Amino acid sequence: MKKIILILTGFVLFLSSCKSFRKTTYDHTQKIRLNKLLREADNHRFSSKTLEAGLAVSYNDDTQSFSGKGKIRILKDSIIWGSLNFLGIPMAKFYITPTKIQYYNKINRSYYDGSLDLLEQKLGLSFGFNDLQNLLTGDLISKINPEKTSLIINADNYELHLQNPVVKKISLTAFYKMLSGTFYDSSQGNIQLNYQNYQQIAKEYIPGSIVIQTGIKHLKIKYSKIFLNKALGFPFRIPDNYQKL
Repeated sequence: MKKIILILTGFVLFLSSCKSFRKTTYDHTQKIRLNKLLREADNHRFSSKTLEAGLAVSYNDDTQSFSGKGKIRILKDSIIWGSLNFLGIPMAKFYITPTKIQYYNKINRSYYDGSLDLLEQKLGLSFGFNDLQNLLTGDLISKINPEKTSLIINADNYELHLQNPVVKKISLTAFYKMLSGTFYDSSQGNIQLNYQNYQQIAKEYIPGSIVIQTGIKHLKIKYSKIFLNKALGFPFRIPDNYQKL
């Protein structure tokens, strides 16, 4: 379970016309057993072939803050691609596959190009591609042991309390997507993950925004102009004469 903490903190560090859509309401929950709830959460995972969305990112801590806009594209189970602009100028791109992470930053003319194992060695981060994809699409990011989990059914969400030193509590929406998560790490302290303003597009539920709070670090990711199952390109080339991280 500790891998989940590293997904969240790692994502914060890693980031240091459109189809019509409508916001969805949090429909009332139903009486359900825990095992069935977990099966439903698995059945309602993101299943479209591709996703493209406008991206707005804001980050702040006690020493710095920044915000930017761009795009994110996902080829399910294969590629997560993103481009970020600052003051309207393209400044950074990332390209992630199940075996590799590539990233470059025009501000300091640096880049990273390595496997997920190499990223773990350099930054102490450990996460899988599917874990990151689940985080971005609002799917349950932690495997749940039913024997060590209690379920509380509220009017508009399912509340899971775990007997686990890392994952403390997870709340799911009435349509079985992540609503919030409370995590703990001895070095980072409490980590809070919140999903806001889900949008229903065809059969998918896509979060409007994702907020990660880790101590004094606050990261917000907001989606707009969402396309599903669109033919996408994933252009990426590290510029010449950049310094490798």
